[in-house]
Amino acid sequence: MTVKIVMFLMIVLFIGSIDLEAQWKRKEARNWQKEMNVSFRSETESPLEEIDRIKFKRLPFFKINKKLALRVKWERCNDSSWFEMITTTQRRPIYRKYATLYSSIGDDSFKLTAFQPQSLFQKEGWENYLFIPFGDESNGNQTYGGGRYVEIRIDPGKELVLLDFNKSYNPYCAYSKRYSCPKIPVQNILDIEINAGVKYPANKYHH
Repeated sequence: MTVKIVMFLMIVLFIGSIDLEAQWKRKEARNWQKEMNVSFRSETESPLEEIDRIKFKRLPFFKINKKLALRVKWERCNDSSWFEMITTTQRRPIYRKYATLYSSIGDDSFKLTAFQPQSLFQKEGWENYLFIPFGDESNGNQTYGGGRYVEIRIDPGKELVLLDFNKSYNPYCAYSKRYSCPKIPVQNILDIEINAGVKYPANKYHH
């Protein structure tokens, strides 16, 4: 009887692992890249200055890396009161700390704080959306010096969430002074290099 129970638990854990693994598909990362390129070409959606948009062909991306699509353990933050997030301008959007994410890349472990925007959390379809501004050792070299963003959708009923650094992107203020962008919180500046997502050719954009 005991053996049957152990076997059952192993099967449940295995199925749970497969379920989360199935959430990541290389094709989805490719489609995300295509969508980003389309938005940057768009007259109405592009963050680029017009002189840059007209010449725009495609964004520079790191090669999609399955090892940087991570199964991440998360915990709900104890201190989850709303606060004004510091941005590159005087604008102060309202967020709250929602979750702490724990994972590792190679031998390097790390944790990140994921934030919930007050403007979205009550909107249908956005209840589980979280925003993660982060910095890493690639900033100022192959990526934007001011850090990058990545987003996740969290399932409150599951212990793990998919954190796909292949979908990391630059703040819009990297491309134009028209934008106001959240600055990277100190606790989210990592001392590891994450070569995934959108690169940033610093001398290419007029702003």
